Amino acid sequence: MKTDKIMAKITVNMGNFKVDEIELEQGTLSIGRNHDNQLHIDDAAVSNHHAKIVTVFDSTYVEDLGSTNGTFVNGQKSKTHTLHNGDVLTIGHYQLLFQSEIPAAMNDANATMMIGVSQLEELTKKARQSKSNRHNKAPKVSHAVSGHSTQKIPPASSPDSKKPALKVHNNAGTPITHDKKLPDIEDNADLLDRKKHPIPSSTMRPLRKSDTSPLPSLKVIALAVMATVATFTLLMVFYK
Repeated sequence: MKTDKIMAKITVNMGNFKVDEIELEQGTLSIGRNHDNQLHIDDAAVSNHHAKIVTVFDSTYVEDLGSTNGTFVNGQKSKTHTLHNGDVLTIGHYQLLFQSEIPAAMNDANATMMIGVSQLEELTKKARQSKSNRHNKAPKVSHAVSGHSTQKIPPASSPDSKKPALKVHNNAGTPITHDKKLPDIEDNADLLDRKKHPIPSSTMRPLRKSDTSPLPSLKVIALAVMATVATFTLLMVFYK
């Protein structure tokens, strides 16, 4: 897609004669007497590297490169000058006419931009009016909110009513609710549905260590072993 851009060109004149015409592109156009310049001017009054014309986007300017006779824009000697449509550069005995054409589409874009600014100002005014209207209506809104009735919170039920009811599930999975309340956790006897264990009386005798100790059996075994050893020793002595 081709975009619209400013078309600029330089027309080189010598007196009343048109010598050359160059369309300016993005970048630098060098001017001087040497042949390595993009715009070569064969004039003794022109320096080897006299000046340059630089185009950046939609802006173009001329810069003198320290020439002997200088660069003039509309009759005024200039070091650097931004060029506008119709400006005339004088370099030596030559005149360079700068021309720029703005496409109609860009003019329409500028006009649309101006309309957009005016619409923005109008919208800003409407926004301010709307904001002031909201501030004026603010007390009515707060009054309407305060007019709502306040709902009372019911009183808390008694502690007994908070106890869950006992539910028994049958094989069908349907819970059967009984009116019997669950017992307090502190009463372990009621929870297990049995009487509390009685506290042992002082007449009860605790088990002694000897009642459960295996020492008597070990003593019997030891005596039997010793008797066997003694008998075996006597037999050995007798046969010798």
